[in-house]
Amino acid sequence: MARNLDESAIVSIQDLPRLRKKYRNKRIVFCTGCFDLTHAGHVLFFEACKKQGDLLVVCVSDDALMRRYKKDRPILSEQVRLKMVASLKPVDYCFLQPKVSFASLEHINDWIGDMLAKLKPDVYVINDDANGIPRRKQMMKEHPDVMMRILKRTAPKKFENISTSGIIEKIRKIA
Repeated sequence: MARNLDESAIVSIQDLPRLRKKYRNKRIVFCTGCFDLTHAGHVLFFEACKKQGDLLVVCVSDDALMRRYKKDRPILSEQVRLKMVASLKPVDYCFLQPKVSFASLEHINDWIGDMLAKLKPDVYVINDDANGIPRRKQMMKEHPDVMMRILKRTAPKKFENISTSGIIEKIRKIA
């Protein structure tokens, strides 16, 4: 593990440049997401991200973005989701997405470029079913030192096709 045991995994946006400086000789991997009702699929994603480098830094979406992007969400508040992500073994650091406004869902990820500029990760990872992939690819042209990796969402056969939406649907059926 990269951070000291007495050091919190939860950092602020202002800490991102200091992380890059502190770990200048490490390969930093960056990813973002909602991570509502944290489940094994999230853990698999974080494990796959961590394999891309030495240090995994995760940005957790805030409640306002989730309310705009996903119907009837979030289930868990941003602070609960942040704590859950911070507690997962593959995650070295995480922070809450900055408060942003956007004109349309097409522009939902425009703030990510600012996070890339602050953290200067070596790798930016998304899943192949992430929203706005063409726009994200375009954004990467402004960050030529950052490699974008698009991972195929996979799970071992012993896992069912798990998703937060699927969990919510199962709960609704039994309620």
